[in-house]
Amino acid sequence: MNYKVLGLVMAIVGFVMVLTNALAYIFGWDFKNTAFTVLGLAFVVIGMKRARQTK
Repeated sequence: MNYKVLGLVMAIVGFVMVLTNALAYIFGWDFKNTAFTVLGLAFVVIGMKRARQTK
């Protein structure tokens, strides 16, 4: 599979993780977890780096 597509998918998954955790904080839901925020940010950074690489 193409690295650009995999990178974009990884970045989208990371963004959804960060967004879910942010909404949980705002609305007071039960599943606030710092590890998901850190993992989501890592997915966004690594995914965007991989999407920008051209081979």
